[in-house]
Amino acid sequence: MQLARRFEQFTLSRWAANEQFEILIALILRNTPLRQPSVLTAKSLRRMLQISDGITANLFHILNTLAIEAIESGQERITDAAVERWEPEFDAEAAFA
Repeated sequence: MQLARRFEQFTLSRWAANEQFEILIALILRNTPLRQPSVLTAKSLRRMLQISDGITANLFHILNTLAIEAIESGQERITDAAVERWEPEFDAEAAFA
């Protein structure tokens, strides 16, 4: 708690469907340690933007989860199909707290 008070808080703007968002996702995908390159279509990018609400932390969570699934499946790349199937986890306890 003390550490948090030592730094100034600021809020990041939400991402929008634009070139900067596409660049962000491309850079993250390029730096994700998968054996095969991941290339996503505009439809997948729109879906990610929608389900993340444009929040940076949510985007990283989605991509991390998809990368883990890609490794576990042996596919070693994030695909449009994986993005289409992805659903956020539902925490029933948090929803009713």
